[in-house]
Amino acid sequence: MNKKHPNNIMSTTPLTKDGRNNSVPVDIAKKMTAAFRESQKSDAGNYTKAAWLPAAQIQKLVEKIAKFEGDGVRIYFGRYTKEIIDSINKLEYGDKIPDKYCDMNTILLVVTKEVDGKPKTDYFIDKDIELDPICDDGDPNPTDPENRGDLCPEVCDDGSPLMNS
Repeated sequence: MNKKHPNNIMSTTPLTKDGRNNSVPVDIAKKMTAAFRESQKSDAGNYTKAAWLPAAQIQKLVEKIAKFEGDGVRIYFGRYTKEIIDSINKLEYGDKIPDKYCDMNTILLVVTKEVDGKPKTDYFIDKDIELDPICDDGDPNPTDPENRGDLCPEVCDDGSPLMNS
């Protein structure tokens, strides 16, 4: 069942959906994963069937894995709240999140690598560390989790066999 959020107001910020610079800071990502875990204890809210990411964003993630000598990607489940949407939309980069995504689940993609002999470790670098030209695309922190895809039921492939299972 799809419940409408009482403050369901369309965002006036244009959505670019080009897939570039769609990371979210770790502090916001922590709130998103906490909100998702909390949602598992309550009513379902808006039902998220799937998430879609543009090819450019996936390519950027592959480039991050190579640049940081990563060993994979961990997918976290998160949830948008009004506060989280507002925080993301205040960032000076990336696609904006529509208000209608409030109370919907989402995904966060994190590069993993071997750190101190432990493989599959979430890899985050300190924003104060001076980096090589790996940040030349304007990404304020290249290891922040990737996010901001289109969510279904808004953008769906209704003909997919996975949609009706």
